[in-house]
Amino acid sequence: MKKVIFLSMLIAFSIMSATVYEVELTWDEFGAECNGILTGSVDNNQGFVQGMHPETTLNGALISKGEDGSSFSSKQRFIINTESGYFSFWVKDKFADDDLNPDFTSLAAAKPLVKIFQNGSLIDQIAVSEGTGLVCKVFNLDAENGEIDHELRYYPRSRMVIGSVIDCVIGTLIPNVSITLSGEFGELQNLTTDAEGFFMFPCEIGHYELSVSKKGYIGYTLPVVMGIDESPREYVIALSETIQNYRIVLTWGSRPRDLDAHLSGPNPDGGNFHIWYQDHYPMGGKDFLDRDDRSSYGPETITIYKPAKGVYQYSVFDYSHRSSKRAKDLQRSGARVDIYGENRLLKTFYVPEGRGNTWHVFRIDETNNIIPINTVTYCADDKNIHE
Repeated sequence: MKKVIFLSMLIAFSIMSATVYEVELTWDEFGAECNGILTGSVDNNQGFVQGMHPETTLNGALISKGEDGSSFSSKQRFIINTESGYFSFWVKDKFADDDLNPDFTSLAAAKPLVKIFQNGSLIDQIAVSEGTGLVCKVFNLDAENGEIDHELRYYPRSRMVIGSVIDCVIGTLIPNVSITLSGEFGELQNLTTDAEGFFMFPCEIGHYELSVSKKGYIGYTLPVVMGIDESPREYVIALSETIQNYRIVLTWGSRPRDLDAHLSGPNPDGGNFHIWYQDHYPMGGKDFLDRDDRSSYGPETITIYKPAKGVYQYSVFDYSHRSSKRAKDLQRSGARVDIYGENRLLKTFYVPEGRGNTWHVFRIDETNNIIPINTVTYCADDKNIHE
């Protein structure tokens, strides 16, 4: 009998001690009609709920309690009922994808306010700041450690592919780049980047291919997926001018803010080198590390201007989470590594799943073969990343 009572108490304690997050969205109805969208990934399964009506997904881990209206404001509530997973919260004008809605200031005029509770206690409050657009990404939440990352990025609409094209060496945005978005059913959209190097395509749910070209640069193609969450997809495309030697380009998303590229290999003058942000390795008036980016997206570019016979190793270090052995931020970064040479794109790597702060991407052997490694691990000191 005592054992039964003890087990009952243990189960009750476990239920009481489980972490439950609640997200509350309120806004001023005189400004706009708003809608919250909570997206999430749990054990590699993805789902989302909207705030306009009650719904549940991911086996009850993600819940919308629906909408509570009043004469001056409205309220939507969401529940995250899991101790693991990664979640993002968006606020949008309910008519964001209505072509008849021309007012890109209405969302900010509604003064959305987002409150986050953990087991009933208020742990964060985010006032959506002024901006131009009908969709705003508000925050990311790692349910495992409770880390909340404010983002507050405005987008024109929700079902959009939006981005910029940048020179991977000098870091300037490139105007008049030809871009084609082709769909799985043969539909095509063509445009060129504007004077500031930006582009924007409306698109429906589905799989697409984005092709980029400009005279003097190596062409580029990447896959694009508009998911059922209908959140904007944002890309930074770093183009390389035609080049015979190896050029390695790292790009990623808005988080983490600082990823660092590392390349080690044979020094043409003897010995070995290690290129990273502390040593750009100058030779013949040029730095092998062409560009070091510390504010999201990249590109971070390394060019081997004087190749030597030997083995090269390339890795990416998450400097923003340099002390974390179990961090998942690197695998969530959307990081991509492109290798150029012989005036073409030779290979592309996408960051795999794994916990840690270091992505060992590839090596180049003595016969110039690119050998994939593509694993995420932990490195205590980035100066020893290839030891």
